[in-house]
Amino acid sequence: MNALPLIAPLALAAIQRELTLLQQLTTQPEHAALREPVAQLAGLCETVEDVVSGGVCRLSGTSETLQGLLDLLRHAEDQPLPAHRVAGLLAPLQQQVVHACSEIGQIL
Repeated sequence: MNALPLIAPLALAAIQRELTLLQQLTTQPEHAALREPVAQLAGLCETVEDVVSGGVCRLSGTSETLQGLLDLLRHAEDQPLPAHRVAGLLAPLQQQVVHACSEIGQIL
């Protein structure tokens, strides 16, 4: 099992806690110059969270679909299934994985 679904929310929550502390500090006049950079960092954190969350959801859905396909193939083991049909079933799933990896890769 991949640890990303467990680690990502914990890491993002920790970053969000630290950002909240920074944002509180920027309310003090001596830290006013940090307001804009901290606000930009908070926006970036939100974008990262959205992209990672979307990618994990997409990959999770793909995993469920692959499991259904495996179950179907297991039940049809006595039936001949041409390779082009299997490829046709797998191609959209492969594209979903590529898309999710691309999205997540762009933020890394």
